[in-house]
Amino acid sequence: MTQSAKPAVAVLGAGSWGTALAALIARHGHRTVLWGRDAATIAAIEATGENPRYLPGIPLPGNLRATTALPEAMADADLVLVVVPSHAFAETLRALAPWREPGAGVAWATKGFEPGSGRFLHEVAGEVLGDEVPLAVVTGPSFAKEVAQGLPTALTVHSDDAGFGQQVADVLHGPAFRAYTG
Repeated sequence: MTQSAKPAVAVLGAGSWGTALAALIARHGHRTVLWGRDAATIAAIEATGENPRYLPGIPLPGNLRATTALPEAMADADLVLVVVPSHAFAETLRALAPWREPGAGVAWATKGFEPGSGRFLHEVAGEVLGDEVPLAVVTGPSFAKEVAQGLPTALTVHSDDAGFGQQVADVLHGPAFRAYTG
């Protein structure tokens, strides 16, 4: 990534929240690829320009790409945003690890704890990805449909790496979406 270029972003999880955040990031001019496991949903996004399963009737930006191929989603991504249910969080981290570009940080907008163990997700991420990977969590009260529609929203990004936390906030921050670091 050049100094003036916007970071390329892989958003992993094509449910309502992942789709809404991917649309937001793409509208901010970032090369954005949305990855999902459900081939029918991904095919519908590519064919119709909306996510008919989770956000019907809400048009997605034309520059948003969708794929079921994790290597394709991760190719050249400067930042990875994981937006999967907590029960799939560790599995998704393990799957993305070999495809993560050197230096690319991982953020997540997954709520909850690790099922079974009750561990915080930052503990899971640190264990799976290692201490050298910048990590951040995106959190706050918001609704996927409202974000996808471009309605005003605010949330926070928390990270032990202030620079990476700011990078994530900058990618999300825009005219109707305020992202602050904490």
